Amino acid sequence: MKHIDRAARVFMWVVLLVAGWWLAGCAVAPPQPPNDRTPTPTPAPAPVLYTVQSGDTLSGIAARYGVDVETLIRVNELQNPDVLIPGQKILISDRVTISGRPLPTPTPTPFPCRQGCVQPREGCEIKAIVARLDGARLYVLPEDELYARREADLWFCRVEDAEAAGWTRWTRYGPAKG
Repeated sequence: MKHIDRAARVFMWVVLLVAGWWLAGCAVAPPQPPNDRTPTPTPAPAPVLYTVQSGDTLSGIAARYGVDVETLIRVNELQNPDVLIPGQKILISDRVTISGRPLPTPTPTPFPCRQGCVQPREGCEIKAIVARLDGARLYVLPEDELYARREADLWFCRVEDAEAAGWTRWTRYGPAKG
């Protein structure tokens, strides 16, 4: 008698497990083939509000977000772009200013990478590197010995742009003396 009760309980558990498994399989809808006729909307890049950290520079923020410094100055209506205060909000946008006025459509500058580009562009061969020991901001030209041995932190197209952005020419004897 006890043997029959135990067999009935085991049978009941097996039936419940199979029924649960079967019901769980029914609850999941079969995958639908993708509808190729419905385009996936691509959201327009939204402006970003960046909070200035200690040690940030406008050119560093511009390089991080792939915009030029002049646009950041215009967008944020900065009176003195050399002074950034930790906690200050910087709007990263090419459409509106921080006060909400629309910006005119940007016109391309004849020389890219005026403030340095994170990725090299055609014709831009000047490497800007940050010295790891003292943090000196140096630029090297393709003919320089260091050029092949170091990756660039930024790229410039013209020496004048690298110098205007605060970078110093590297020579085999150290930074060039002005």
